[in-house]
Amino acid sequence: MTTDYLWEEESSAKTETAADRRERWRDYLQRRQGSVGLGFSARDESNDFGWKTLAQVSGDLQIVRFSSGQVHYRRTVRDTKIDGDDGYRLMVPVRGEFKLAQGERAEIFTPGSVALFRWDLPVLMQQDEPLESLILTVPRHLVNHDLADSAPLALDVGRPLVPMLVNQINQLHADPGAWTTHDFRVAYRSTLVLLEGLLDRAQPLPEGRYALVAAQARETMERLADDLKLTPDTVARMCGVSRRTLYTALTTTDDVTPAALLREIRLARARERLSHPGTIQMSQIAEAAGYSSVRRFSTAFQRQFQLTPLQMREQLLV
Repeated sequence: MTTDYLWEEESSAKTETAADRRERWRDYLQRRQGSVGLGFSARDESNDFGWKTLAQVSGDLQIVRFSSGQVHYRRTVRDTKIDGDDGYRLMVPVRGEFKLAQGERAEIFTPGSVALFRWDLPVLMQQDEPLESLILTVPRHLVNHDLADSAPLALDVGRPLVPMLVNQINQLHADPGAWTTHDFRVAYRSTLVLLEGLLDRAQPLPEGRYALVAAQARETMERLADDLKLTPDTVARMCGVSRRTLYTALTTTDDVTPAALLREIRLARARERLSHPGTIQMSQIAEAAGYSSVRRFSTAFQRQFQLTPLQMREQLLV
């Protein structure tokens, strides 16, 4: 493996078919990151998916800035065995957001946040919108792997070292054509030294704290569910935590996402309204539950309770 510094830009072309664009993205990931499975939405299966990258490489040191359309990634046990990469990946979103899950941990990442995850373990990444992000390869032998293995999936953005780390990663990528091999490797390794210093004290919230956040979020949703302006973001602000922490607290404690919990509570309210005797307006019940149409409400209701709203009403009024 050569240690000479090089940088290269690649992208999909509008003249390519959608299938060719997707296949070239698979090939690029295989070459630059390793084996990983891809899933595309019906929309991007048709003609909308595109991608663009700029990679900087010197030996086992690599940083890639990429942008792509909506896509889901899955790295399985089989994938990890294919390429044998036992290092880590550091991801810093620039525009857009993605969800990342590894083991029992799951987080949502937005610009300003930093994800650190193991590449030798299965991982899921869900990107439901166009994303631009930096991804840094972290070789296992260049960091304290005991610290890295036990680090949280999302680094604590409240610590001053995190924005310093983001800034240093951005500096690595600022002018790719200006680096010499020596300077790039020195700057890259200094970034990993900063990361290791950050990991030395990086600890997730205690389980008890997550339980308190989850309980507070549930109480807030149940109390204010009729306010259709209430969203997971506003619930997080009311609980005094980040959207990411709220997501982790609820998925860790109750195995439910904030959006799913709010939907469940509103559908339970709709079920109560269906039990009222007398004339009801299904469109009003659907609107109060946060649905713009009776059809969408009925579909969600049946998925939740295995009965249509009318069937539920008949059962409740017996």
